[in-house]
Amino acid sequence: LDTTQTLNYQVSRAGWIGDYDDPHTFLDMWMTGGGNNQTGWSNAEYDRLLRGALETKSEPERMAVYQKLEAILADEIPAIPIYFYTRIYAISPKVKNWVSSPLDNRAWKWIDLAP
Repeated sequence: LDTTQTLNYQVSRAGWIGDYDDPHTFLDMWMTGGGNNQTGWSNAEYDRLLRGALETKSEPERMAVYQKLEAILADEIPAIPIYFYTRIYAISPKVKNWVSSPLDNRAWKWIDLAP
């Protein structure tokens, strides 16, 4: 952990699972000095756009900003994704109210088991 925090490495492996269903949860981790930015990567234009996304009220405009942020990441490549987490569920027909979500979050209190 100390090696990661002090950026004393050449190659590192890390993982991230989004907290909420919004692009911001995946893009704010690259903010300069952010607590989840464990690469030391920094880009002033990226930081400016990211802050602006939070202030943008229009959803289409906000998504356009996120596309610009993704383009910066694709161009500068501060990290290389090597795999994505996946889960496969075998659900009994007795299980009721099971709903899939993009982030694999569950509202467990609504799931029932039929007799």
